[in-house]
Amino acid sequence: MSRRRTVHRRAGICLGAAALALGLAVAPTSAPVAVAAAQNLPGVPEPGSPADEWESWAADERAEAEATDWAADAATRGCELQEVEITDEVDVDYNRAMGAPDDLATHRVDLVEDCSTPKAERLMSTLDTAAVTDATTMSLSTGTSCSSTKGPGTACVYLSGGRIYASWKYNGSGSVSGFLRVYQIPASSSSCYRGSTWLTGPSATWSSGMTRSISKTKTTTTGYSAHIWKKVAVGHTDWGSACSRL
Repeated sequence: MSRRRTVHRRAGICLGAAALALGLAVAPTSAPVAVAAAQNLPGVPEPGSPADEWESWAADERAEAEATDWAADAATRGCELQEVEITDEVDVDYNRAMGAPDDLATHRVDLVEDCSTPKAERLMSTLDTAAVTDATTMSLSTGTSCSSTKGPGTACVYLSGGRIYASWKYNGSGSVSGFLRVYQIPASSSSCYRGSTWLTGPSATWSSGMTRSISKTKTTTTGYSAHIWKKVAVGHTDWGSACSRL
């Protein structure tokens, strides 16, 4: 099967910002919840660093994404890559979460995969039964987490290659439209609620059996809650989530 690889640059910045604005307009969030400021990971500029340091870091991260073998990355999950798009965007939520200038241009990677192989289904089935919280501490579990959603499908959130991923596989008939959004929540959370918006994906359409995912570079260790927002007659409705401390 042929694969489509697309790299968006200047146009991608405008499109990414527009998609973010659209998502914020139609998908309500819960009342703002304070998420304790987390220290940036080694290699990530400190909050408030000069703009040129952030721009250099963002350029290095972009170059690494372009050099990544995304087909091989998908294969580690038992999936077959169908499309990959690397889009430049100005994501204010993402920038503020790590203390970068609001207008910093970073990149987002969107994948379309076929995850219907026995290996992929086995991994999702195993992960789907994992506890959302640690029973002894009532805090988020660490590592990959997948959960069944209200709409027929499976939502996952995980860390791979230094990137936070949110994905949703649609298991129903026909097709549905919507978008993925990732929220940062305290690691002490006991549920996958909607905290501070961290990443919003583009509006897209899922056909039966399709898995779509969005990802950005991880800059802090905290809780991440991925939600699938399904398009309805007026706006969008939250169809389900998965969360983990990553």
